[in-house]
This record gives sequence, C-alpha cells and structure tokens, in this order.
Amino acid sequence: MRERREAIPQLSLCFGGVETMWMMNRVGRLWVIVGIGLLTMPVFAAVAASEKPVTGDRIVRETQEAVRATKDYTIQQKDAFQRKIQTELDEMQVHITQLRTQVKHESGKTRADVQKAIEELEKKSDLANKKLQDIHSATTSSWEQAKSKTAAAMDDLRDSLNRTLSQLP
Repeated sequence: MRERREAIPQLSLCFGGVETMWMMNRVGRLWVIVGIGLLTMPVFAAVAASEKPVTGDRIVRETQEAVRATKDYTIQQKDAFQRKIQTELDEMQVHITQLRTQVKHESGKTRADVQKAIEELEKKSDLANKKLQDIHSATTSSWEQAKSKTAAAMDDLRDSLNRTLSQLP
C-alpha cells in the first residue's frame, strides 16, 4: 500500500502541471475578454449617446453628402489623370519633333522607314489627344471607361515611340 501512495502523488503531480497550464490559459482568455469589453464600452456608450432618431430627411441628407463626396473624389481623380497624361503627351511630342530633326540626316530606306513611323506616331498622338479630350466631358459613371480607353491609347503610342526610337542607329 505504501508503494501505491508514492505513485499516486507522482501521478497527480504530472497531471497537476497540465491542469495548471489549462487554468493559466483560461485566466488569460478571461482577461482578453474583459479587456475587449472595457475597450468597446466607451465606443458603444458614445454611439448610443450621440445617435439621433433615423428620419427620412437624415437618410436623404447623408446620401446626398455621400454622392457629393464621391463626385468630388472622381473630379480629383480625373484632374490628376488629365495632368499626368497631358505631361506625358507633351514629352512624347518633344520626342516626335526630335525624330523629325534626326530623319533629315538619315538617307535612303532608313529615312523612309522613320518618316512612315513618324506619321503613325502622329496619328496615335492625335488619337490619344482625342481620348484625353473625352475625359473632360466624361461623367462620373463614364469616367472609368474613358480612363481605360485613354490609357490604352497612351500605351499604344508609348510602344510605337519606343519601337521607332529603337530602330534608329
């Protein structure tokens, strides 16, 4: 019987460690729950104190404010995009002008190829300018479509210009 008593305390000591860990985790979880509750109570109290009854006028006013904010944001996006594209078009026009100057010094087939490429670049530049002008008249709902068409025209112009520049000796 004595041997048995010694074995039992060792066994309970082993399980006691696991039980102690479980209790510590339980206490830790309890503190987390209490902490979250303490942090969110002031938020709920502030919301409850400041909430006014929901009326049709309030909903209409808040909806109008949201629509106005969306329009303002869209206008800001349009303006920034237009400035960026216009700057890039101006830079590309400088490159096209430089190509015209360079082509005068070329001879034969190279000259004909570069002149043909310059004509294509001018057509693509005109198209990109037209798409940029379309942005001016774009509405909030058509803005994204006008933006994507302008970006595609600019990508095409940029690629053509890079190809043309790479053909020059």
